[in-house]
Amino acid sequence: MNSAILAISGFLAKTLNYGIVLLAFAETFLMIMAYRKMIVLKKRIDLLNAETPGKMVLRSKKQGKLETEYTVKVEKDWKEFDSFCDEYQNDSMLFSSVSLIIQIFPLLGILGTVTGLFIAMNNNADWSNAQNLFEGVQFALSSTVLGILFAVIFKIVDIIFCSRYLNYIDDGIDRFREGYNVARELPPGGEGK
Repeated sequence: MNSAILAISGFLAKTLNYGIVLLAFAETFLMIMAYRKMIVLKKRIDLLNAETPGKMVLRSKKQGKLETEYTVKVEKDWKEFDSFCDEYQNDSMLFSSVSLIIQIFPLLGILGTVTGLFIAMNNNADWSNAQNLFEGVQFALSSTVLGILFAVIFKIVDIIFCSRYLNYIDDGIDRFREGYNVARELPPGGEGK
């Protein structure tokens, strides 16, 4: 049992820090993809909300006085909205995976810490070789620093960009569903009579 744990620890000591850095590159790529998709979704929900009010109130002014008011019902483009919601739901797996991967970095750092300390203690059972102890502790600390550093950086980026866009898109969906009135002033003698 001890030899199996030692073999796993040796493998982790050689590959874990590279794995953390590789995962950081993958997370960067996923964040860029998610950010680009969020920009597109934000523009689409803005267009849906701008072009499809549930009711328009058209007003005609004549020399500062309200002359006539017309109400025109406009059908919302629910088909386009459903298409938008389907795309948003499909992309939500990408958005949630970006946030979930961030949580893996500290865990990998802790795994590196435990592995490094295990190697340090196992290689230096009689405490006679300071070099073996130093190598194990050095690995433990380097993997911890990498894991925490990447977690902090990616979490800050996630909070600043991703959360802001996702909240905006969710609010846009709510605005579309609620419907609203848009008042538009017409010049004297304007259309709508």
